[in-house]
Amino acid sequence: MSIMADSLESEQTTSARSNSLKISLPTVMCTSEPPEKSDILCKTNSFVSSESKLSLPSNLGTPTSPLRLSSPLSLPTSPLNNTSQQNNSPLRNNKPQEDGVKTLINAGSATGNPRNKCALQPGHSLMDWIRLGNSGKDLTGVGGRIRPVTPSELALHNKQDDAWLAIRGRVYNITHYLPYHPGGPEELMRGAGIDATQLFDKVHPWVNYDSLLAKCLVGPLRYDLPDAEELFDISNPSPKSDRLREPSKAQELVRKSMENLANCITPVRKKITAKSEENVKGSPPSKIMQSLVQSSDLPVSISRRAAASPAKRSDKSPDMPPPLRHDWIQTSTKLTISVYTGPLANPGGCARITESFLLIEVATNGWLRTLKITPEAKLREPLQLRVFAESGKIEVIAYKEETGVWKGCGEVVMGVPSKVSSPRTVDCRVMRVGRVSHDTTLLSVAPKAGPVVVPLGHHVRVHRQVQDSECVRSYTPVGDGWGPTDSSDVFSALKLAVKKYDAGALSPHLSTLEVGDILTLSGPYGNFELQKLKPVKTVYFIAAGTGITPMLGLMRFMLSRSHPRCEQAHLLFFNKTEDDILFYENFDEMAKEDNRLQVSHILSDGNSSWTGHKGRITKQILVDILGKDAMKCIDKCTHFACLCGPTEFTHTALDLLKKQGMKENCIHAFMG
Repeated sequence: MSIMADSLESEQTTSARSNSLKISLPTVMCTSEPPEKSDILCKTNSFVSSESKLSLPSNLGTPTSPLRLSSPLSLPTSPLNNTSQQNNSPLRNNKPQEDGVKTLINAGSATGNPRNKCALQPGHSLMDWIRLGNSGKDLTGVGGRIRPVTPSELALHNKQDDAWLAIRGRVYNITHYLPYHPGGPEELMRGAGIDATQLFDKVHPWVNYDSLLAKCLVGPLRYDLPDAEELFDISNPSPKSDRLREPSKAQELVRKSMENLANCITPVRKKITAKSEENVKGSPPSKIMQSLVQSSDLPVSISRRAAASPAKRSDKSPDMPPPLRHDWIQTSTKLTISVYTGPLANPGGCARITESFLLIEVATNGWLRTLKITPEAKLREPLQLRVFAESGKIEVIAYKEETGVWKGCGEVVMGVPSKVSSPRTVDCRVMRVGRVSHDTTLLSVAPKAGPVVVPLGHHVRVHRQVQDSECVRSYTPVGDGWGPTDSSDVFSALKLAVKKYDAGALSPHLSTLEVGDILTLSGPYGNFELQKLKPVKTVYFIAAGTGITPMLGLMRFMLSRSHPRCEQAHLLFFNKTEDDILFYENFDEMAKEDNRLQVSHILSDGNSSWTGHKGRITKQILVDILGKDAMKCIDKCTHFACLCGPTEFTHTALDLLKKQGMKENCIHAFMG
């Protein structure tokens, strides 16, 4: 079985060189004619691994998984891996082929046996596979949620249109990778439905499979515990009793790596040796390293070290926020800065380039902190900003003005935490105008100064001068993935769902805005704490009309969260008519993809063809949909309810939930 194009085995080593970068030159027997007609034995050279400890991470998923330089095909655009160049290489040695000797291609298998590779179809090269992995398509088949897999479940996925395999305690869905496999689908299917670790180690243990298949990861391989009768049957001892032993260190590392990957936490790298650290600090990257990075633009970290975690203090003030940590990684064209705020801190932030400085502002629980970065060279816009709410990470991506590899990201200065006394006001430009219903417009607006991300459950305010007085209305950004999308959408833009009221003071104006118009926003506002959802496994979203907007980001967060995994999410969406339902198609699609989401639409003025629930929010409707005892709190509650809508609706829903036995600390009402 072959997962990547195998590196060629080394047959000769040049002993004359003794520098720090040792290169071994393998011998490959090749021919351009059939074996019976060829009379040439060709020897060609390619490089294998250097002794440098500098790691070259893969762009296939986790940015910290090192690619091995021992595989020429690991870097498909490397000049040393170009077939046409090899054919004209002066390093080739030609000698006549002996009669009766067939010419073979040494595929470099772990067992030493030469194997012929399968000719891939057009559009199925390694770079095509990388592009597919970065396209956003779900290659796991389970919605991208990391979850444990038992051997019995693994055995069910052993068909070519549904193939899973396990390597070293990790289960991968290889269905989409089969046509990209250089050894052919049949070779890879030998490991489908089973733990293929031994088979993999026999063929090519050096291949960096975890980077290649990172986007196909389903979860850790977990063995079932035996039942009590099987375990304690003295007359017939069961080998399954061995499963109750303490997990080994290797198993524990696999478990932790699964948690890190699920939480988008950067795994800890191997300890940097003194030799490589000296190279990092005192000398520029080698020419080989620079050529590899610039030719392939794969993520590379020359001196990527997270800022040291602050020492714990016994006199820690409860009035001060926890310290921030920062980290960075680069390619030849861009720089990525990661700021860690702590799990479930629900951070918001903004980023901008000012006078050659990169400024990153991080807001958490009413505190504002600023990172001022003086980069090693100039950066350019546009900036990209992403927030990972569960792990508490803010990621800023900036592009280098000139292509190259830096020694470091530059000087980083952390500002002193300050309380947010008054929310910021920013001018935004309308980038796109769409529709989500007959009377609701979806505005995509981007701040002029740089991207902004609003914490989950928080809102912004829109300001406009109307006849010498300021008119202000609150709107919750709906986030990405809601409503119609196309290639004109702007990354990190704020999307506001504006329902037009004919007698409204602001909505008629907002509904007439066009691309390029300027809008003034302030914020963020809100008191929702993501920590409240930490123990929650069942969540109820009860909304009416545009009150659905605070729920959208929380809904995606709960369904994608892994610790603890959400078991059920109920949406009760109240509207007047079927045409008034916002994001109708999005909810249907989500419910089909994830059976944990139950969507119930309730109409107060449904027509005769409507077969769903009718009426306004009442105790009977809540009981019919959720169940009589579903809302009752117990000693350790694992449920939570979010309410939003017109003021009267929200107060009524709050009162009904309390009467059904739900405590106040298990309810959050969004009030505009």
